[in-house]
Amino acid sequence: MNDILTSVRRTPYQSLASFLILFFTLFLSLFFFNLTSFFNGILSYVETKPQVTVYFQTVTKESEIFKVRDEISQSGKALSIKYVSKDEALKIYKDLNRNNPLLLEMVTADILPPSLEIFAKQPSYLVEIAEYVKRQPGVDEVIFQKDIIDKLLTLTTVLRRGSLFILVFLLLVSFVVLMTTTAFKIALKKDEIELIRLLGGSKFYVQKPFLYEGALFGWVAGTIAFLLFYLIFLYFNPFLHSYLAGVPQLAFYGLSNLNLYVWPPTPAFVALSYVFVSLFGILIGFIGNYLSTSKYISEQ
Repeated sequence: MNDILTSVRRTPYQSLASFLILFFTLFLSLFFFNLTSFFNGILSYVETKPQVTVYFQTVTKESEIFKVRDEISQSGKALSIKYVSKDEALKIYKDLNRNNPLLLEMVTADILPPSLEIFAKQPSYLVEIAEYVKRQPGVDEVIFQKDIIDKLLTLTTVLRRGSLFILVFLLLVSFVVLMTTTAFKIALKKDEIELIRLLGGSKFYVQKPFLYEGALFGWVAGTIAFLLFYLIFLYFNPFLHSYLAGVPQLAFYGLSNLNLYVWPPTPAFVALSYVFVSLFGILIGFIGNYLSTSKYISEQ
């Protein structure tokens, strides 16, 4: 630790440059980590919803609805079909609006439409099913989820590729800055390093303080990036809760059994974010300084 503090005092500007580039890289890494996880959670949630929902007119007879259901089932294109009666629709409505007694008093089962919730065996069948039910008598509205899923899938893919490109660019900049500043520090300690090597010190012995310094810089930068990110998140939290009202808990890549929820973020997910950014920071700092010292400290 004393060697690291001495190195920082000797080269304050170079150390600050290394720290700042690590900080910005890790802050953006954490931002994209949370953003891509959130959109993946949204996509997973939408995919669990019925892909085609058919609402019938309130006067439509159950026999007519069951006829449509049976014809879709016999086509072999539906994975599952669920019939939601007026009474079941009322129960769902009450569950969604249980905190608003005024809305509950205004609605009865008679005014709610029965519906069919349809999952297709293949995405290519969705258009055929939707077009078929639109032509059936008694159908009032058809909600088609494929467009929503496709848009979310496109957005998530673009976000992943865009964030990957930005992070690769920042990693390259980080390694260049780390290697340059470390080379400068090695040049300042050239005589000391040569003496250690003449006395029998191994290359790793000379590298060790630089490696520790890189790992420490990465951990500190990651910790500060984590604290700043979640301070900003807490500041905007009321707005996010208002804007995302109605969005359910979103699991982190389906790991709900581990209590890993992206939205609202659970303590387990926050802890995972910290582990991710701190280990990533340590890795960048360590590898950057290792590459630099391997290049500039020659074997003798």
